Amino acid sequence: MQETKKTVAVLFGGKSPEHEVSIITGVQVLNNIDKNIYNPVPIYIAKDGRWYYNESFLKIETFKDLESLPMTSEEVYLPANPNNKYLLGTKSNLIGKRLKIKVDVLFPCFHGGLGENGAFQGLFEIVEKPYVGSEVLGSALGMDKVICKDVFKANGIPTASYIYFYKEAITNDLEKVVHELERLFRYPMFVKPAVGGSSVGITKAKDRDTLIQGLELAAMFDSKVIIEEGIEGAKEINISVLGNSTEQVIVSACEEVFHKGDFLNYDDKYKGGDGKSQGMASTKRQIPADIGKEALELVQVTAKKAFSCLNCFGLIRVDFLVKDNPLEVNIIEVNTIPGSLAFYLWDASQIKFPTMLTKLIELAEKRFQEKISKTSTFSTNILQDFKAGLKNPKLG
Repeated sequence: MQETKKTVAVLFGGKSPEHEVSIITGVQVLNNIDKNIYNPVPIYIAKDGRWYYNESFLKIETFKDLESLPMTSEEVYLPANPNNKYLLGTKSNLIGKRLKIKVDVLFPCFHGGLGENGAFQGLFEIVEKPYVGSEVLGSALGMDKVICKDVFKANGIPTASYIYFYKEAITNDLEKVVHELERLFRYPMFVKPAVGGSSVGITKAKDRDTLIQGLELAAMFDSKVIIEEGIEGAKEINISVLGNSTEQVIVSACEEVFHKGDFLNYDDKYKGGDGKSQGMASTKRQIPADIGKEALELVQVTAKKAFSCLNCFGLIRVDFLVKDNPLEVNIIEVNTIPGSLAFYLWDASQIKFPTMLTKLIELAEKRFQEKISKTSTFSTNILQDFKAGLKNPKLG
């Protein structure tokens, strides 16, 4: 009987401080894809960037010992060739055959690092395969908090006051940086690596000492550090957007997230009260968020606008700081591949996880079909009469 299911390669892990969180999201996706329609294939990217396949990757217990996985798994790669339809094993077996896995759709579940910043998306563009989520541009914009806020500012989307410094300035002239920040902003300030997520390397600076510590910490994770002026008394509200930038999008229910300390840190997000991680499902939250109708509508409109301005596709989560009285909505950041794909927000919106994943795959395939229908090359005889040997040929 001919196989009718499409093969979806789910990629996760990667060279990122959020490696382990990505594993959780990847396994969640693998176990919730509708297997009546799709054949999910797990592809784990190790911390050194090498790709591995193993059927046991469907179980989260497999990843308790990351160092042993390369020895028990098949190393694979995706050739940068549009005519290739397979993930290939790097080694041949005893009879000279290599592993070949046909791939119809690629489903990246990376958080941070190369997988969320557009690098993998660039590879997917080269091999000309449908892939879930934002493309190179949207991924890169969403990943860099400074550029992202610049886009928001240019499009009239409110966000907290911010400034950034490169690591060299912090390392070589820390006192000048601190003086400039204290001149511009009031305490508290939030100090963050410009590129990153999961609250890794973030500090809420309440005074000069914690500001210095925060700057030095953030500079350990990125060459660029962003500092935002704190907005006190606001609720932390998240919402997810689903669709493609070229068509009508929908928004999920809103959540209010809570934290034990000064801000929602890594443990708050992923470990929960019992210390056990279930991805972003571990976060203490209230759904729907307790905000007024006017605030809710403004969050929804702003989230859709952010999705469009950043040229996003598939699914994102948008994080806000919201005040009801007087009404004030400020966008914090956009996550182009949010933890656990924000399934809990869609579950609260009556769209179950498997249905959401099917929709994301369908969106990816639709976008791919639209893309290949466009003209990308054209015939020209520009080289026919080109004279070899000219040192400075005039073009145009």
